[in-house]
Amino acid sequence: MVLQRHLWLARLAVLICAGAWGSEPDDDLLTQQQALEQCLKQSVVHNTPDTTIAQLRDSCQALINNGEKSNLHSLDIGVLDTRLKVENISRANRFILTPNNRNFILPANYIHHPNAEPFAQSTGNPVQLQNTEVEFQISLKVLIAQDLLHDNGNLYLAYTNHSHWQAYNGNLSRPFRETNHEPELLFSATSGWQLLGFRNVLNQVGLVHQSNGQSGTLSRSWNRIRLRSVVERGNLALSFSPWYRIPESTDSDDNPDIEDYLGRYELSAAYAYDNHIIDVTTRRLFSSRGSLEVGWSFPLRPTMRGYLKYFNGYGASLIDYNVKIESLGLGVVFTDLF
Repeated sequence: MVLQRHLWLARLAVLICAGAWGSEPDDDLLTQQQALEQCLKQSVVHNTPDTTIAQLRDSCQALINNGEKSNLHSLDIGVLDTRLKVENISRANRFILTPNNRNFILPANYIHHPNAEPFAQSTGNPVQLQNTEVEFQISLKVLIAQDLLHDNGNLYLAYTNHSHWQAYNGNLSRPFRETNHEPELLFSATSGWQLLGFRNVLNQVGLVHQSNGQSGTLSRSWNRIRLRSVVERGNLALSFSPWYRIPESTDSDDNPDIEDYLGRYELSAAYAYDNHIIDVTTRRLFSSRGSLEVGWSFPLRPTMRGYLKYFNGYGASLIDYNVKIESLGLGVVFTDLF
């Protein structure tokens, strides 16, 4: 919301300048400069004293450019780099929780064959799950230390909640079929090396715990050390995320074969075009136990975007890690990839 407010203020500054001249200004550089000055004034109010003027200027310029849908190629600034610069405006504000992964809700998520077997085993009775349910995700991060590598390297505490809710299943009292909790201690550093026109803009290492908070036969959990490296070229971003599972004792391991289905890495690609974003994510590529997720987000309103998501494979959730699921969901995303 604060970012939207900054963007609104920047646009308002442009409109005020236009009104002062009695018509639309001919000099775009003049209006951009005045919008930049307005954004800087607001940013100074909402940031801590250790945020530099250069950081605020870069963030505001990226925000204004993004709001005007400028050509990212001509600006020599990538889509993820734009997001990182915009985050600089709010990350030092203690009243703001910064998005980590996507935040979305799919009121209509259709599953071809919902997995009822774990619940039938747990209760000893057949369970009738509905094909259509609500899927949503809340993902946030809080800056707890910054500039650990001179003027680079930030440490975050992140949390992601990914839920599948049988909201239309009145016969079962509308239960949450599955909720995955993922707290993470995340170290993130920017970079600038280039290869074949692609620029490495972000590298991360995280200590990740993921579980569904259940007990008995429904319990699923694992711990990982996860790396992530992102390269981009203009509107295209590519991500490679390998991980190492921290071993558990045989007695406490709820899912010893989880790597046979979720693998040891994740590959993602995202492309932005005319305010639309297409993204693809896969695990265990070329394997019969892999997964494929395809998303499309599109503009609706300033504070939200439409979101269509297709999933096919294993690992749609922890309770379904070893069951193949096919689903198609439609809803809205509140904070996107970039």
